[in-house]
Amino acid sequence: MTGAASRPSIPLACVLGDPIAQSLSPRLHLGALARSGLTGDYLAFQTQPTQLSATIRALQTLGFQGANLTAPLKVAVLPLLDRADDEVRRIGAANTVLFSQDSVIGYNTDARGLLEALRLFVGFEPYGQRVLILGGGGAARAAVFAMLIAGASEVYLANRSPARARALVDSFEGPVGICEETGGLAVDLVINATTVGMRGAGAEERVPVDLARVNEIQVVYDMVYDPTTTPLIRAARHLGLRAFDGRSMLAAQARLAFSLFYGTLPEFAVFMDALL
Repeated sequence: MTGAASRPSIPLACVLGDPIAQSLSPRLHLGALARSGLTGDYLAFQTQPTQLSATIRALQTLGFQGANLTAPLKVAVLPLLDRADDEVRRIGAANTVLFSQDSVIGYNTDARGLLEALRLFVGFEPYGQRVLILGGGGAARAAVFAMLIAGASEVYLANRSPARARALVDSFEGPVGICEETGGLAVDLVINATTVGMRGAGAEERVPVDLARVNEIQVVYDMVYDPTTTPLIRAARHLGLRAFDGRSMLAAQARLAFSLFYGTLPEFAVFMDALL
């Protein structure tokens, strides 16, 4: 990678993605900077995968601290990394890059962000619990990894594509397996890691699983945060279940990235306040 210029007097970071206009990352990071009394700035740049290498070189040259990455760049960035932390290697995606001298270092704050959201906002500890994860993409991979490192006793993955589910499950070691039929399954936590219910995703009115046929659920966590009340959350509350949208995970993963960019780790509440 091209060597970075000297750092600007104001620490700079940004988010890259396609599309990017709807990103809440600037609100989170700028809000946290203001609430923490810190000097810095955080921008958003529309970036397609074919532009990513050139964009990263430009950010290094301009002296940026680093960048967050949204879909579809979390996997596209992997060949551009000089180093990656263990979570990136195990999850197979990076949502944060840090620029250090001539290096691009990849991090993934999604898994730890999910765990912080569950523990600090939801009040749920995954250790020893049974978990059903819906999905088969990068979000599902982060969720599986999070549950395994937290010590969940059983992790089930449900996906419309058996081959995709098998490939994901086979990439992890531990108590994780494919769930072909959710009816009659008994779990403590259900995590939606799909885009079902997301605004603009084409399945806004669908529910990714029939919660009434899953037993012993304590908590339903929907990673979707727009809208904040998805069909899945409505169904869960109709059944009297505790249900949460993905804003707390969004805040928690941003908090961890913020510490990489600006060298300090504000309280979780700072990011929730900035978001809400």
